[in-house]
Amino acid sequence: MIHFKDKVFHVLCVDDTPTNLLLVKNILDKNGYKITTVQSGAQALSYLKSPHNTIDIILLDIMMPEMDGYELCRILKKSSLKLQKIPIIFLTAINDMEGVSKGFDVGGVDYITKPFRPKELLARLNTHLKLRFFEAQKLQQTELELVFMMSTLADKHCEETAGHVERVAEYSKLLAKLLGYGEEQAELIKKASAMHDIGKVTTPDHILHKPSKHTDAEFLIMKEHAQAGYEILHKSKLPLMQIASIIAHQHHEKWDGSGYPRALKGKEIHILGRIVALADVLDALSSSRKYKKGWDLDAIFSFLKSQRGKHFDPRMVDLFMDNFGLFLEIRDKYTSTT
Repeated sequence: MIHFKDKVFHVLCVDDTPTNLLLVKNILDKNGYKITTVQSGAQALSYLKSPHNTIDIILLDIMMPEMDGYELCRILKKSSLKLQKIPIIFLTAINDMEGVSKGFDVGGVDYITKPFRPKELLARLNTHLKLRFFEAQKLQQTELELVFMMSTLADKHCEETAGHVERVAEYSKLLAKLLGYGEEQAELIKKASAMHDIGKVTTPDHILHKPSKHTDAEFLIMKEHAQAGYEILHKSKLPLMQIASIIAHQHHEKWDGSGYPRALKGKEIHILGRIVALADVLDALSSSRKYKKGWDLDAIFSFLKSQRGKHFDPRMVDLFMDNFGLFLEIRDKYTSTT
């Protein structure tokens, strides 16, 4: 887990006066912050709505043309949950209580009157970043506990090993990183993928644990776990559960449209579903169960190549083939838990 002192915080400063921006940038650069500056509310909105936005806190001028700080704050507090949670500190020359009160009314957490002292700016930033950081850490711990409990529940019902869940999660994280996802996003995908089969808790035991081949009618019931998993997870507002709901719903879809439950095809399948589809099958092929032995590497290579562009997104197969040694390291690391 990241410690507060180890994290580099990203600050967005919005001010229409270049000299003010330069002053803030110089102070924050010297004190280890990452700083991004923009000169208008419109520029700030454009930057914040980027999928790559990593802003931790906003320093926001009030008196700006076209869109003042109050209006920008109102818009952000009605936007996505991610944007709503970014704390906003107003930088203002206004020193009357009416102006300060209005700033709090629209969603600001603090204000600093210009001209400000560097020590005051840093102290205010540090206070609110600590609050945000420890709130995020608490949420992360809650999410980890939820993943553990739900994955354990699915494992006990399905008679799957903990090793299966861990390997699928690690394979999924590795694929995400190979696709270009950052560490934080890849870690979120790892946690969510651990719940890919949570819907099987609704599958009758006599079907789920049947050692022989399912009848057509039984297989139809078996397939319902993908929709059931989605129904269990998607109502949560936690980002982790939203990602997990997509994975549970789509990890049995196939690139050629022959999968279930929606027969999605190609890029209609969410990238998360395509990632976990390969991770899940890879572990199923390579792992021994009481009713089968794990496949050797040549047989796995042959099967995955044959399903490139059929069952699997071609990119996923190519990433596995080009980096199979990394996948083998994961398999070997978690074999002892099976």
